[in-house]
Amino acid sequence: MVYGAGVSLSDVRGLLGSNDWWQQTPTFIVRPLDLPDMPENLRFGISLQFVHLGTAERLSITSAAYTPISDATARITNVQSQNSNTTTSPKVGDQSVYYGFRSFSHTALYSTFAIARQWQVDISVDLEKDSGFADISLMGRIAGKAVSRLKDVLSGKAHPSPLAKADKNLLPPAGTDVTLVGSTRLPIETLVASLSFSAPQSVVDNFHQLGVVDFLYADFALNADLTMEVKANLLTFPSASEANAFINAAVGAANLDATGTAVGYSAASGQYYGFFLAGEYVGIVFCATTQPGASASRACEQPFTQVIAAWEQTLTR
Repeated sequence: MVYGAGVSLSDVRGLLGSNDWWQQTPTFIVRPLDLPDMPENLRFGISLQFVHLGTAERLSITSAAYTPISDATARITNVQSQNSNTTTSPKVGDQSVYYGFRSFSHTALYSTFAIARQWQVDISVDLEKDSGFADISLMGRIAGKAVSRLKDVLSGKAHPSPLAKADKNLLPPAGTDVTLVGSTRLPIETLVASLSFSAPQSVVDNFHQLGVVDFLYADFALNADLTMEVKANLLTFPSASEANAFINAAVGAANLDATGTAVGYSAASGQYYGFFLAGEYVGIVFCATTQPGASASRACEQPFTQVIAAWEQTLTR
């Protein structure tokens, strides 16, 4: 329900006035992912991430459903009591609050927050800008769009689309290393934005020329460390030769092992990564922490490679 009520990329571009806003892959806030830090009263949620190309600006919209409603209300009340610079206007949904914050880190931008409650769902909007705090009226419009989308789902005007059976058959096989928390099919632009290509539109254009317009995405909790998130992405090319050409350009054929896999760790992003080639399929998998500013733990290493190997084998049968 919450994922189907999410704000779309076109909504974000319209509200923020630029087509240079791109969406990244989401995080499904579903147990057991991040279980050690997840409040018991939080049922489930979804976190949507957007980046502004050419800047360091970001937008995060997180919807979280609580039980009972009083707990969703209490969260906003707590924010008001802990921050002296809050305002409740413009009112959005059943309850709302706004405030700004800027940390002292070397990469800190101006963060403006809006939290709106509709029924038992809290919608948190965090807009990071490099030129100063965002206008509160803009934050109200963003939060208002999120509330409107949620109302459409709750009233039956909009319906989430379940993953097709054919796509479910392409997901990594069930095992003991990871637990699936969510899956969906997304536009190829979302993967390109998540991979931080230097010329994303050119990469998207190349994909479109090959007929690759979307990809399969699955979000997992790492069973060995539930604060680690495994993001699995599967591309389907028109032919094995075109899949081979892509992975050769992405990581280099010389970097693939005998099974057609390349894995490693990126110190810059603090996450483990893996690429594999399986006929017309290319898999791209990451293992990263759910904790802001932290790096992935070594608990990722063995389970991460085992998941990739098992997935590759099922796709080549």
